[in-house]
Amino acid sequence: MEEKKIGIIGTGSLGGMLIRAFTGKGAWPKDKILVFNRTPAKAEKYQEDLPGLRLAASPQEVVDQCRWVFLCVKPGDLKDLLAEIGTVFGEDRIIISTLLSPSLKELDRLLQGKIVRVYPSVTQSVGHGVNLVCFGSRLSRADREELLGLINLIGKTFVVPEEHIRPYGDITSCGPAFMSYMVYSLVEEAVEQGVDEKKAEEMALETMLGTALLLREEGSFAGLISRVATPGGCTAEGIRVLQAGLPPVIREVFRVTWEKEQSLNQRITRELES
Repeated sequence: MEEKKIGIIGTGSLGGMLIRAFTGKGAWPKDKILVFNRTPAKAEKYQEDLPGLRLAASPQEVVDQCRWVFLCVKPGDLKDLLAEIGTVFGEDRIIISTLLSPSLKELDRLLQGKIVRVYPSVTQSVGHGVNLVCFGSRLSRADREELLGLINLIGKTFVVPEEHIRPYGDITSCGPAFMSYMVYSLVEEAVEQGVDEKKAEEMALETMLGTALLLREEGSFAGLISRVATPGGCTAEGIRVLQAGLPPVIREVFRVTWEKEQSLNQRITRELES
C-alpha cells in the first residue's frame, strides 16, 4: 500500500454514519476512503453526494487496498462476507468490527489477523459522540496508537474491556435513541395537555442542547439536578416521581439488551462454525 486508506464494507446505518463522519469537516480525504456495498446503487448514492469518494467492485478489493477495514454488515451476513475475503489477514491490515455480534473473543479465535471491535454512535455523523474500542490480542502498541488516532477524528474514544461494552453501549450507542424517547415522552404529555406539538419539539431540542452544554461546562449530573430541583418546588416533586419509577425501568432496559446480545452472539457463533 502506497498510502493508508480506510475501507468500509457495508453502507447501512453504521457504514453510512462512518462515511459521513470521516468525510465531515475534512477528517479524512475522500479519495482515501474505499466503500463497498453488495447493492451498488447504495454505495453510488454516497459517491454522488461526496465527489471523490472511491467505490470498490468487491469486498476483497477493500481488504487488498486498505490499512483499516471496517466491517459494517449485518451479523447474519458475516459468514458470507468471510467466505469472500477469507479469515487470514496480513500484518498490514487491521480488521475493525462494528457488529453487535460475534464478540471480539470469538472473532479473535475464528480469524487470523489484527482484529478490533468498535462501538460507534450515530451522533458521530455530526462530529460528536463516543467510540468504544476493544483491542484484539494481536495488535502492537503502534497499531493501537495509530488506530486511536484515526478513531479520535470522529469522536471521543474510550478503550474498554469487552465485558463492559454492553452497559457502556447502552449509554453511548443505544443512548441517543433512549434519551430521545424519554424526552419525546415529555413532548407527548405536553401535547396531551393542549400545547403546540411543533413548538414543544423545538423547545425540547433546544433544552437538550443547552443541558448537554451546561453539563459539559459544570461536569456534574447530580449538581445540575440539585440546582434545578430546589426543595419544595415543582421540579423536585417531579424528580421524586422519577426516583420512584425510573430506576427499575432502566434496570430492565439494561437486562434485555444484555440478553439480546448474548442470544445473538450464540446464534452467530454457531452459524460461523457450521
